Amino acid sequence: MRKEFTMAGVTVFLWGTSAPVCKVLLADTTNMEVLCCASIFAALSLLAVILVKGQWKELRQYTPIDLGRLCLLGFTGYFLYSAFYYQGITYLDAQVACIVNYLWPIFTVCFACLILKETFSGAKLLALLLSFGGVIVVMLRPGQGLSFSGDQLKGYLSCILAAALYGLFCNLNKKQGGNQLINMFCYHILSAVCALVCCLVTGFAPVSGGHIVGFLWLGVFVNATGYLLWALALQGSSAAAISNFAYGTPAIALLLSHFFLGEPLYITSILGLALILTGFFLQMYLTNRRKEQERNLPYDRSAT
Repeated sequence: MRKEFTMAGVTVFLWGTSAPVCKVLLADTTNMEVLCCASIFAALSLLAVILVKGQWKELRQYTPIDLGRLCLLGFTGYFLYSAFYYQGITYLDAQVACIVNYLWPIFTVCFACLILKETFSGAKLLALLLSFGGVIVVMLRPGQGLSFSGDQLKGYLSCILAAALYGLFCNLNKKQGGNQLINMFCYHILSAVCALVCCLVTGFAPVSGGHIVGFLWLGVFVNATGYLLWALALQGSSAAAISNFAYGTPAIALLLSHFFLGEPLYITSILGLALILTGFFLQMYLTNRRKEQERNLPYDRSAT
C-alpha cells in the first residue's frame, strides 16, 4: 500500500504544475496544438521505457479487440479529457480551472461503485457532498454570485465534463487491466493522432523554444510519468483510497498560479478548496474509524 501512496503523491505534485504551464502555453497556441505536441513527447518517452524494459513483444501480442478497447479508452480518457480541460483553462484562471476539474476524483468514486462494485459508504457520500459544495464555492465571486460570462460558463462546463470523462476512464482502465506502460503508450499515440488531425484542419500557431520546453514538461513528466504512476497506483489499491490523494493537486496549482502567473488568491478559491480537503480528511477519518471498530468487535462464539 505504501508504494501505491508514494506513486500517487508524486503524481499529485506533477499534476499540480499542469494548469499553470498550460495557461502559459495556451496564451499563444491552441488546446489541440498543446495536446498534440505533449502527447507526442509522452508517447516517445513511454516508447523508450518500453524498449529499455524489453516489453515491445507484449504489444505485438495484443489482439485487434484489445487494441480497439485501448483506442476507445484513450479517446475517452485522455484525448477528450485533455481537450475539454485545456479548453476550460483557456477561459478560466488556471487555479479555478484546476479546482473545478477536480470533481474527477468524485466521479471516479461514483463510477467505481457502478463499474467495479465497490462499497458506497456514508463517509464517501459525505465527502462527495462536501466536495461538490466546494466546487460551487469556487465558482462564486464576491458581489457577483454565480453570475458569469459566456466564456466562463464554457470554461466551467468544459472542466466538469473533463472530470466526468476521466473519472469514467480511471475505472474502465482498471477493469481493462494489462500492462499499464503499454496501455498508456497506446492512449498517447491515439491522442496525438486525433489532435494532429484537428490541428491540420484548424492550423498550427508558431512555436518558440519556450513552447517546446513546456510541451516537453507536459508530455514527459505530467502526462507520461504522472498518468502512468496514477494508473499503477489505482491497480494496486481501491479507487476511493487513491483518488483522495488527488485533492492535493489544486492546492499546488493555486500556489503556483499565484506566485508564477500573478493570479490573485481568490477567497472563494481558498474556501472552496478548504471545503474539498475537509471532505477528504473527514472521509479518511470516518473510514479508518469504522475499520478500527470492526477489528475491535468482540468474538461471537454463537456463530461457531
